[in-house]
Amino acid sequence: PLPSWARFYFYGMHGLLDEIVFTAMFDFLLKPEGNWLLKGYSTIFSFFIYGSCSYIVEQIYKYCIQKNLSIYKRLPIYIVFTYFWEFLCGLILRQFGACSWDYSHYTLNVMGLITFEYLPGWM
Repeated sequence: PLPSWARFYFYGMHGLLDEIVFTAMFDFLLKPEGNWLLKGYSTIFSFFIYGSCSYIVEQIYKYCIQKNLSIYKRLPIYIVFTYFWEFLCGLILRQFGACSWDYSHYTLNVMGLITFEYLPGWM
């Protein structure tokens, strides 16, 4: 298997790419003026957020597999942790004026840092 630093790097880069593609497609499909250039956006902080979160979820996965937990029991654990991590990282970044996301315009948001309207996408 890859060493820990390589997995962290892979997870961070994968998350950063996912976010850029997601924002490009989201704006293309849902903004009235569209996004015909398919410009996506993110921040370097996302690399560290995705890298650390995914690395920790990998450790949670290993633990859950050892305990023979089914996917139906593991999935809520992954989702709760992911929401917790996004909230925590957003809260810390907000203290420095560096939080790049704001879900305040969503009905099911918590302090603008997470939104449960994205929950189906996590499942």
